[in-house]
Amino acid sequence: MTICALSTGIGASGVAIIRISGPETSFLIKSLTNKALPKPREATLLELNNINNSRLIDQGIVLWFPGPKSYTGEDMAELHVHGSKAVVKELQETLLSTKKCRLAEPGEFTKLAFLNGKINLLQAEAIGDLIAAETEIQME
Repeated sequence: MTICALSTGIGASGVAIIRISGPETSFLIKSLTNKALPKPREATLLELNNINNSRLIDQGIVLWFPGPKSYTGEDMAELHVHGSKAVVKELQETLLSTKKCRLAEPGEFTKLAFLNGKINLLQAEAIGDLIAAETEIQME
């Protein structure tokens, strides 16, 4: 199953990153942009539209990472968009409305990376520790 989630913090910000991973990623990116997939690992500025009504949601950077050469080992993409709550909400809702993806559980992208042999258990645990770090000592 394809998953999606906000990878940046919740709340208004200058930039928000929505990550998508799984077999339907290419379909979702083509549906959002009404364009062919961008070149792999090349930041591409594209309009992102509501899949249901073609209304423009935002213009943002799309990064396409075909599997297995991605963080999760699956087809994966990142949408770098303006970080308003409205933009993030509408993008997530339009992705979920296709029934081709679901919201990721906390840590699920890293779990996929581990299960697909992209990282080992020690690296997966280190990522969790780094994300939770509040002090410089905790980052070490």
